[in-house]
Amino acid sequence: LEGDVDRLKVGPSGEMSEGACLFVANHASFLDIAVLCTVLDPVFKFIAKDSLKKFPGVGTQLVGGEHVLIDRTNKRSQLKTFKQAINYLKDGIPIMAFPEGARSPDGRLMEFKGGIFSMAVKAKVPIVPLSIANTHAVMPNMGFLPVQSGQKGELRVYVHDPIDVEGKSEEEISREVREALLRELPADQHPLDDEFGLNNAEEKEMVRA
Repeated sequence: LEGDVDRLKVGPSGEMSEGACLFVANHASFLDIAVLCTVLDPVFKFIAKDSLKKFPGVGTQLVGGEHVLIDRTNKRSQLKTFKQAINYLKDGIPIMAFPEGARSPDGRLMEFKGGIFSMAVKAKVPIVPLSIANTHAVMPNMGFLPVQSGQKGELRVYVHDPIDVEGKSEEEISREVREALLRELPADQHPLDDEFGLNNAEEKEMVRA
């Protein structure tokens, strides 16, 4: 990362969760993976698309590291990998997931895919949101190498307090995670008006609460 960013800051709001947890982060760039591996100390497993194992370098790391690879076209495969992720969590190994399910084309937070948060519920582990700012400026969505943007890009990762999932619905958990991510994302990474049925005023009020 050196030379491609102005500074890398980690701003936890509290102590990092010890033991198993489900890390979740917004996803706007291939650079997110390298940033997260740099920031997080504990060994963890990524949840990633099965198709990524075809990519040179990345595929070798994902397969060799026994990360959780999901084939979205195969329901049986999805169930198998879902159980694999839960078993990792029950064995004390943290899981890292991008609830949007894909990289954002413009860096703005997108709608979450279903099912991710239920892993934490079934394994009875907390969820730790991570807000990643400005990776899309340093390495755009379709880029494979860091680029120098017109402005200095400061990569910032904010590790939020763990979210307890006990007794909560997936919808409630999803909203809490979304609120946390938005609190520490810059304005240009917030959704546009009316996305997800919220306008900017409502979203700002939600984030302040």
